[in-house]
Amino acid sequence: MLYIKAIATKLIDDSNYPEIVLCEFIDYNGKKHEFIEKWPVISDKDFSNFFPVDCVIGCTILKENAESYIVSTLEPWDIESEEDLTEFEISKSLLMKI
Repeated sequence: MLYIKAIATKLIDDSNYPEIVLCEFIDYNGKKHEFIEKWPVISDKDFSNFFPVDCVIGCTILKENAESYIVSTLEPWDIESEEDLTEFEISKSLLMKI
């Protein structure tokens, strides 16, 4: 499975389980993308309410360039950024395989 390395930066809602958090990553061109997502979708760790903390966003590769990938977050979990984006160019160092 492929993931974009991201950082959870704050708690949005903990009134129900699962907790909802804000996470982000910086794309290949230096633009920050923010996502509001359920904690268990972006991490397999127990929620601790300490920020910032590493997390991941599932993705698929659409295209490989010399120093970057074009990825989609539609698969496997249908994740959209706060700007309703699902395709991003990321540096190769942000992609991880588990």
